Amino acid sequence: MIKVRAINFVAPLAVATLLPMAAWAGFFGDHPRYVHAMSDLRTARFMVAQPDAPNVTADENRCVGEIDAALSEIKQAALDDFKDVWNQPPVDTSMDRRGRISEALKLLDRAHDDISREEDDRRARGLQRRAIAHLDNAISYARMAQEDKHIDHREFEERHEFERRY
Repeated sequence: MIKVRAINFVAPLAVATLLPMAAWAGFFGDHPRYVHAMSDLRTARFMVAQPDAPNVTADENRCVGEIDAALSEIKQAALDDFKDVWNQPPVDTSMDRRGRISEALKLLDRAHDDISREEDDRRARGLQRRAIAHLDNAISYARMAQEDKHIDHREFEERHEFERRY
């Protein structure tokens, strides 16, 4: 009879102790996907920050500045959301140089999608809005760099074709 009374006492105590822990279990792994966005942004930054023609480099430098600003906002939001921002995978530096701006644009778009999800934390909404604005600017500068690169390539081809003819 004593054993039954001990179980009747211990079981509710265990439930009362473990229930709050179960509520916190999902808290640390929930949305937003800031850490994934940071990884994509770090890779995009590496890809954009390669030496190029001066007109392309100017746009790339502006893009890198906006990526850095977005990373700063995202890192703060991730820290506020108890995410592990210090344990990031290394940047893949073995990517092909050809098409690097196009690949960086894909990564920027993916990061934009990741952080554009609905934000439940009111404190993080301002950080999220600013990060999205920086990402929009970074995407715009990357597109301008890509267009400058295409113009340079077209001019080179035309000049080369002219020299071949004459």
